[in-house]
Parts: sequence; structure tokens; C-alpha cells
Amino acid sequence: MANFDVRRVLIDPGSSVDIMYARTFESLQLTERNLTPYMGSDLQGFNGTTTKPWGFVDLIVTVGANETAKSIKVQFLVVDCPS
Repeated sequence: MANFDVRRVLIDPGSSVDIMYARTFESLQLTERNLTPYMGSDLQGFNGTTTKPWGFVDLIVTVGANETAKSIKVQFLVVDCPS
């Protein structure tokens, strides 16, 4: 991600949205200018708390290495909550 080597990720093919935590967003040295506004409602967690997403960020994600590598554009919803 953004020329950073991220060693571990959780991939959920049944997920309706790809979440990126604010801490990861900031560690990739991205800023508010990289975000597309989020116009939906707040997200509700399992414990009943709500979180207002920061917005969407589109990133090219590469999985694999060398000749087996595959790059795709992924849209992440950035949220500021504990992971």
C-alpha cells in the first residue's frame, strides 16, 4: 500500500465494505486530501457504539509476488475506532 510492505491483512470476501482503520491510514502517510466524502449513516458496532467514517480512499493493492502478483484497485472506508 502506497509503496509500504504490509505483511498481514484480513480478507473477507463476504464483506460489503473494506474497512481501513485510521491508524493504518495515517501510517501510510495519507491525508484528508486523499479521502472521498462518505455520505452514508454512521456505522454501528456490536457493542452499540456508533462511528462516523472519515471517508473513502482508493488504493492499488498488490497480492502475491513476482509472476504470481496481482494488482487491483480497492476502495476502503476509513474509520477511527480500535481494531
